[in-house]
Amino acid sequence: MAIYHLSMKIISRSSGYSAVASAAYRSGSLMLDERTGLTHDYTRKSGVAEAVILTPATAPAWCTNRAELWNAVEKAERRKNSQLAREIELAIPHELPQDAARETVLAFVRENFVSQGMIADVAFHHMDKTNPHAHIMLTTRAVGPAGFGGKVRDWNDRTHAETWRASWADHANRALANAGYEEEIDHRSYERQGLEKTPGIHLGKSACAMETRGIETERGEQNRLINRLNLEIQISRTELRNSGLTEPARRVADLLNIVLPDNATSYTLRDIIEALPKDSNAAWKLTSNAMSMMADMQATRRRWEELNTERKEAMSHAASLKKSSPFSSGFSRIPLMQWAAPEYRSEQGKIQSLSQQMEKLRQHYRKVEKQDIPASQTAFEKQWQQWGASGLAALRVQLLKREEELRRKEQEDTERSRAERRAEQLRKNDNAVMDSGVLSAVVTGYGEAPMPGNGEMTCYLLLHNRNGEYTLWGNELEKYRTRIFERVDLMRDRSGYICDRSEIGQRPPLQRVYSSATFEQLLTQVCQTWPQHTRNLRQPKTWPESFCLGEDRQPAMPSLAARKVDFTQGRLPPTLMPVMSSVDRETRQLQLLLVMGVDDSLGGVVRLNGTLYPAFAVPSADNSQLVISALTDKGLRYAGYGVAVNHDADSHISPAPELMEFHLKTREAPLFAAVNTPEKQPDHLFRSLGFNRTWDEWRREEDARTHTTERRHDRGWSQ
Repeated sequence: MAIYHLSMKIISRSSGYSAVASAAYRSGSLMLDERTGLTHDYTRKSGVAEAVILTPATAPAWCTNRAELWNAVEKAERRKNSQLAREIELAIPHELPQDAARETVLAFVRENFVSQGMIADVAFHHMDKTNPHAHIMLTTRAVGPAGFGGKVRDWNDRTHAETWRASWADHANRALANAGYEEEIDHRSYERQGLEKTPGIHLGKSACAMETRGIETERGEQNRLINRLNLEIQISRTELRNSGLTEPARRVADLLNIVLPDNATSYTLRDIIEALPKDSNAAWKLTSNAMSMMADMQATRRRWEELNTERKEAMSHAASLKKSSPFSSGFSRIPLMQWAAPEYRSEQGKIQSLSQQMEKLRQHYRKVEKQDIPASQTAFEKQWQQWGASGLAALRVQLLKREEELRRKEQEDTERSRAERRAEQLRKNDNAVMDSGVLSAVVTGYGEAPMPGNGEMTCYLLLHNRNGEYTLWGNELEKYRTRIFERVDLMRDRSGYICDRSEIGQRPPLQRVYSSATFEQLLTQVCQTWPQHTRNLRQPKTWPESFCLGEDRQPAMPSLAARKVDFTQGRLPPTLMPVMSSVDRETRQLQLLLVMGVDDSLGGVVRLNGTLYPAFAVPSADNSQLVISALTDKGLRYAGYGVAVNHDADSHISPAPELMEFHLKTREAPLFAAVNTPEKQPDHLFRSLGFNRTWDEWRREEDARTHTTERRHDRGWSQ
């Protein structure tokens, strides 16, 4: 494939070079160096296809003689470190026929060098092999009928290098296109082109000769490896860009330089979709041709401004020299202008040269702006009307579909990662951290899971601070379930339980202790009374001696420091008194049954996750909730709470005190339970369950409201 190579160097005496010797070697000829008296014979050198000298119109006829030309160059340079010539070496695309390659190189030389006044000695090497190239030796002095004049400093301007490199790429690409090849070469580096490719290394003539004879060299192997890697990158990029896109969409993506990154996220695709052009003018600005011309105009303008600044400085300096007053002293009365004349003429020449360069830049800028850009837009508009607009619509639809798929996948990955992280956290037990003092952190999670080590279902608390993440275990942590994303300061109390630091030093918590034997006796009566509903009741293998409830009426570990209210000696009511129940209408399964127990407690059964457990319920301290706990193999566990229904959303009249709404841990929807024969329940039961009034109070209010309504009705009839 065609490659780009163009290198420049100076042939100087300080490096030990001779212009005559260099020209003889590159042209494969016999030449006498008149300055040194040495004869350079390279007539036996192989690979030299042709050598041509191109001269400007101002050059005399003898300049076409190679020996006279370069001996004259040697005579014109008198310093031991003189720069004799400039050499440009360029690679010629081997796809081009020899005649086309020759004309392309000569056209490039005439346009860029001979037109500026340089004499070019062009030597073509290895035109019939795989490494065709040309050596171009250029003079550094202006030439006229009288021979060589002064050095042209403008030819040393570094900005010419970029111009010459780009010009050779244009000439070569036009020749390749005329020869029927779609390949192009680019004078820019891979980095400037935005390509993820590694440049090859220069083989050199020795390694190249060995590779030609079939001998593998280290440099050749490195180049082959680089080429394989670049090919893999190109294939992967092309497959990625084309994957999942139809031909019209892919064609538009290539036209507008839209590349889908291999690590594209849904947000990246969203940005690409939002950046898609809305019309043909916006689409044209995304093409490579448009961006190249825009960049060319910007670079031309910047260079023009730099030259303008330099010209202003030169004009200011020249003006100061022209206005200089005569210099006089006791030894001389020669005017300063006589001394400053050479410097003044130099500044005038510099100003003229800068003005010429600026004019060329201005003409180039106007050409791109007024000719190249409109022509490119017109050609693009035809493409856009034929297939661009429809292709862009298809591309938008396919990108939206791909974005949706990526977003769904990202959500799944996020949920999976969150679940894995939560599982990893639940394998930790950081309770030992509490032994060192106060733990200040933010609550990030709460739940119930098997505790590492013993496997018992226990409450856990996830916390985070700048030192890391912590997982604490203990049923006493259930009070923090509503404090997610809040900051807490935790420490152990005297009993070893985890609590807020603010609770330390306050009055001891109040705990209530109930007899499990009394509760077991009550449960036996329930099973005997309703055997058809309790035959699948799951009871623990071993019963605890007692039940301990904290101030929040939830199960708690008994503490020696706590104040206790002991109900272990309490007695059950003489007869079984059902308080409330709930039955599923579809399955007819019993969901909840509570009967009167010791003091203000209730006992019965509750269904959790389809399993019926013994239930123990106690009103909260303020009678706002009925807290329910279930007796499992792991002991007494918090199951939920119930509240009295005191308001009807569809009526301003207070409902009868006969319905409670329960929120259980294993149910998403609330469970409603009705009070059994409310007219027979004692008044204190309604108060403890959280109702606003007792049944008798509600009945009296209802009778009074009914009587008032009847009186108003009778009065209306009588009128």
